[in-house]
Amino acid sequence: MRPIVNGIQKLLKQKLNIYPTKLTQTDLKKDLDLVDWEMLYLLNAIEQTWHISLALNDMDNMEHLLAVVKKQVSATALRSNH
Repeated sequence: MRPIVNGIQKLLKQKLNIYPTKLTQTDLKKDLDLVDWEMLYLLNAIEQTWHISLALNDMDNMEHLLAVVKKQVSATALRSNH
């Protein structure tokens, strides 16, 4: 899971100029003060980075987001190995 956390931290830095020190317990809107367009921009960046599809409600809580990304990345890797 650490590569995904690092990847999302990197996207936050590159795309939104946000440098969170702790990410796993983060509420993106409240803790990072992201507005709607920033949430959508980050969502799109995550989808493009890992070639997955997310729903906006997956972005409510960082723990949930990490779990969904991990699950979809794993599923994508399994499909590509067959």
